[in-house]
Amino acid sequence: MRDKRLALIVLLASVALLLGGCGRGKKVVLEEARPGRDKELFEQGLTELSKNKFLVGRLLLQTLITTYPDSPYLPIAKLAIADSFYLEGTSEALAQAEVEYTDFANFFPTHPLADDALLQVALAKMRRIQPPDRDQKPTREAERRLLAVLQRYPNTDRKDEVQQWLKAVRDILAEHEMYVARHYMIRERPRGAKRRLMTIVERYPTYSKFDEALYRLGTVLFQEEEPEEAAKYFAWLVREFPHSEYRHRAAEMLERIGKPIPEVDPVEIARTDGLANKGLLNTMWGKMKTVLGIVDLDVPKEGVLLKRGETAEELIASATALLPTQTVITPQATTVIVGPTAPAGAGGAAQGRQELRIGVTAGSEASASDAKAKEKKDEKKKPERK
Repeated sequence: MRDKRLALIVLLASVALLLGGCGRGKKVVLEEARPGRDKELFEQGLTELSKNKFLVGRLLLQTLITTYPDSPYLPIAKLAIADSFYLEGTSEALAQAEVEYTDFANFFPTHPLADDALLQVALAKMRRIQPPDRDQKPTREAERRLLAVLQRYPNTDRKDEVQQWLKAVRDILAEHEMYVARHYMIRERPRGAKRRLMTIVERYPTYSKFDEALYRLGTVLFQEEEPEEAAKYFAWLVREFPHSEYRHRAAEMLERIGKPIPEVDPVEIARTDGLANKGLLNTMWGKMKTVLGIVDLDVPKEGVLLKRGETAEELIASATALLPTQTVITPQATTVIVGPTAPAGAGGAAQGRQELRIGVTAGSEASASDAKAKEKKDEKKKPERK
């Protein structure tokens, strides 16, 4: 009997603690949802992120997002969270940054920073690119993401930058194809080499070693007893790459096939002037980078909003400047907008009303309710008439 009573007391105490805990939790939620709290969370979160306290900053900003789904601070908060993963820089963090940036661009496609967010996805991919002799899946994904930026935002002010990155990424993809082609040629497998070299010629015309690709393709075709096709690529090399280390050998192959040696294109002479004697050096450096496992890409390590070395005040100021302007109805407005709100009915006059509106920034405390409260407060302060 005594044991049963003791068990009952423990059960009742547990229920009381559970109910007490629920009550306290409810009070916390109500306190979090008070007006102006989203701004506090926004500034506190950015302050922590500026100190590289990424976990704490994300928790504060995530609280803002879940508690205030209609807050004007929400888009910038999501972008700041994405930036925090990008700055953290680990493989797992970069993968999460890609998810966050993609979500931002999908949820806010017309936001002024949507194109920047999509570009950050490509940059995150590029930070994981491997040397040309290894798996190139991240490189191909980076190329796809860069093309997506140009497709979705053809008038982006970062178009030139995207195109430069696209050229660099494609150079790595072409170098991968060249690496495999050289391997096939060493092992005397011309068909495999031909397929890889054709890929370079057809897909990567800006490849830094395009002249080598032309020469090797012509050589493979000649070995495969396709002299007419081979001559096309040898002639291409002689005509458009006057300073190439392969030009003399290509001219010899044309003589061997019995084809005329074309004149050098004057445009190409002007374009490549000053690049003479750099071909061999570039080729040697390219091979050395492959051996050492070096990827020659200087990818930025900073986010769209978060910059290394930036103070909390600077970050909050720059982030606040990106907030949208809101239109709030208030009895103290200085701008009067008069106009119909509905089309005129048959045989009747247009229906209309007058509205008083004022534009305030997202961080302002001005609102219709605040204005009415202030008006009532002012009335209370007026002295009574005797």
